[in-house]
This record gives sequence, C-alpha cells and structure tokens, in this order.
Amino acid sequence: MIRSRAVKVLAAAALVAGGLTAVTSGSAAAAPSAALSCYGSAKSYTADSTYYEWPQGSELAVTTSNCVDINVKPNNSESVRTCFWPSDADGWQCNAYRSIAGGTWGLAATNVKNGTSFYVQFQSTSSGLIAY
Repeated sequence: MIRSRAVKVLAAAALVAGGLTAVTSGSAAAAPSAALSCYGSAKSYTADSTYYEWPQGSELAVTTSNCVDINVKPNNSESVRTCFWPSDADGWQCNAYRSIAGGTWGLAATNVKNGTSFYVQFQSTSSGLIAY
C-alpha cells in the first residue's frame, strides 16, 4: 500500500513537471515574436554634445503599445537613463543610469505605461536605435 501511494505521488509529480515544461516552452516561443515587433518599430537616435539626450530640446517621446519597455541599442557602449513626468509627481523623475554594451539591446526603463511622455539621457554623445 505504501509502495502504491509512492508510485501515484511520483506519477502525479511527473505529470505536473511535464505540464510546467510545456507551459514554459510555449511562453518562450511567444516571446521572440513580441520582441521582433517591438524592435521592428525601432527608430534611429542621435544625442549630441549639446544635450546628451533624445529627443533633443523641448521635444518628448511618447511610449506606444509596440513595447512594454524602453529599449536602446547604442552603437558604442553607453550609460543611459530615462526621465518621466509622472501624473502623481511634481517634476521630472529619472531612473538610475544603466550600462548598455555597444551593438546590443538594453533596457533604459521597464514596464512603462502606454502614452507616457519621456526623454532618454546619455552620459556622452551617442547614436543608435531606440524602441518604445
């Protein structure tokens, strides 16, 4: 009887583990297509020595439904931060600088609501791609 219960418990554990594996692989398969549509909407940016920011001057960018995050792919390694004007704050709020290796996609900000106004600051002149 104890042996029978042990077999049933092991069989149930195997089924649960198999189910979790199937769910995990299904989610992983969906992620690349979402990333492609996000990066497919990327725009070129240039941040010159006048401001070290994009967009430059008084212009702001506005997040879209294309991406959940603000993603930057600098041509050269760069430190990046994003500044927002949240509805519940009095003034600009900027996150900490994040280092992004040149030629790779990196996160400037995560989980940003659609329709949020923002600008991106760099620690030096920079150019590359931005997707948001």
